[in-house]
Amino acid sequence: MNIDFTLVNKFLNDHRFGEIENHWLFNNIENGEHLFELPNVSQRKEVKIILELIQKNLSDFKPLNENIFTAIYPEWPQIIGDMNVLLVVGCPEPYDAMVKEYGGTQYVIFDLIRLNNYVKLGYNIDSMINQLLTHEISHLCLHQKYPVPTSSDYFANLKYIVFDEAFAHILSFNENIAKYDFTKIIEKHYSKSLVKLRSALKESDNEKQNELLIKANSGLYWDKFGSISGKLFLARNKENIVNIYSKGVDNLIQLMGLTP
Repeated sequence: MNIDFTLVNKFLNDHRFGEIENHWLFNNIENGEHLFELPNVSQRKEVKIILELIQKNLSDFKPLNENIFTAIYPEWPQIIGDMNVLLVVGCPEPYDAMVKEYGGTQYVIFDLIRLNNYVKLGYNIDSMINQLLTHEISHLCLHQKYPVPTSSDYFANLKYIVFDEAFAHILSFNENIAKYDFTKIIEKHYSKSLVKLRSALKESDNEKQNELLIKANSGLYWDKFGSISGKLFLARNKENIVNIYSKGVDNLIQLMGLTP
């Protein structure tokens, strides 16, 4: 595992923030945008604590739902052995954790000020870090078998978001999804997200398509119609989750009763 502390160390050691802002990451969070938020120096002490915690969690990492995670991604121990982790500050909300490719290398990225916000909200930070690690490492593993689309094809990218986020969200949802009762969540959110996804798959306007690709996996949690529809479809079909994964992106959309 390769952990890059460059940006967080610059923040902790009082470097000029221009050196942080010029990092490639802030031009690659969203295509065509430069996204950077000036980090608050008053949080240096808290960031040091988060840094120690995330280092510990990385070294001791075991995914949530380990049996299911391993059945889907049997190669995960080898993948995290070669994983590139980027610990940063300066990402605006809601970019707390993500996987981004740069120069042909995929990076698992964590913003430590964004993580500290969970502490302020009363979350158990160890549990939160393990959830985020499970989520992002799911992406990393999935991308090994099903690479991120390199074309600008709207439908290919939207279907991939649904597939990729479905597995990351369900596996990191809680520590035992096999026993968790999703009934109320499904009743409240599945149909709404599916209607939005069905509509998005029919969209032909280029500008609206670009907006929908962002909305499919950003904004308020339950409004992420791509992520939520995929996640809750898997929640309805937990017993077949490994088989669904093995059959790939297009198969998931078909099983959901959707076609572009």
